[in-house]
Formats: sequence, structure tokens, C-alpha cells
Amino acid sequence: MFVNSHTLEKYFRWMYRPLCLYALNITESYEDSEDIVQQIFVELLEKAVAGSLEVGDMKGYLYTVVRNRAVKYAKKNQEKVSMESAMYLTDENALSISVEEEALVWDWIDALPTERRNIFLMAKQQGMKYKEIAMQLDISVKTVEGQMGKALKALRDKAIKIYLFFFG
Repeated sequence: MFVNSHTLEKYFRWMYRPLCLYALNITESYEDSEDIVQQIFVELLEKAVAGSLEVGDMKGYLYTVVRNRAVKYAKKNQEKVSMESAMYLTDENALSISVEEEALVWDWIDALPTERRNIFLMAKQQGMKYKEIAMQLDISVKTVEGQMGKALKALRDKAIKIYLFFFG
């Protein structure tokens, strides 16, 4: 299906924010995530105006392109981020913020339902495999996977909401 500029504008309005959040999970920088998504839409608009934009599943296509660009960006900037992280850890103010952030994450973990929290901590803190957790708790591996997915989603959603509250 050929995509025109009007259709692309609808996708932009509908998908811009979710695509930025998706890229944010990879780049860990909202500004860079916005830049990536905006650049993709600019390139697509140029193709649409030229009449050469043909996409079957636009939503899937957008997520794939955003993922690829964000991963490429993250790899390119990984060394830079490592240097900044090292500098961050030597800064006393940054270290105190880091402690506060860690306390907040632990509060979120404590707020998880008991079984979900236990499964999450067994996997992340104790490094247990899902199969080991399932055997120890006498539940299925699928249950462990489901509970881990729900725990990670809850923690990610809280982090994104707080980020957007302050910076969105």
C-alpha cells in the first residue's frame, strides 16, 4: 500500500509518543529518542511526497525502524555513555541522587504483589533461572515468565510515568 503525506501525518499523531517511549528504553535519553523518531518521520515524509513510500504494516514498520535506529545510536554512543557514567559515579551529588533513585526502585519492588515480588527477587537478586524458581515454588515455568513480565512492566511503567511527569 502506498502511503501519502496525509496518512503519514495520522501515524505521526498516533504513534509519535509511543515510538519515543520505545526508543527511550533503548537509548535512555528522551531527547535522543525524540530526535530519532522525528528524523524517521522526516525521511518517510520525503518518500511519501515523492510517491515512493510503500508499506504494508505501517505500525510494525515504524517500530522496527525505530528499534534499529535506537540500537545503532546506543551502540555508537556506548563508549561515550561509559565515560559519562564513570564521571557521574565520582560526583558526590550524583551519588546521593543515585542512592535516592535506588530507594525509589526498592519501594516500587516492595509494592509488587508478594508472589510476583518473590519471583522477581529470586530471578534478579539471586540470579536464579526461571526453571529453578518454578521448581522451588512448585509452579510452572510459564507462571514464572508471566509474573516476571508483569513485574518488569509495572516497574517500567512507573519509571516512564515519573520521567514524563518531570520531563514530558
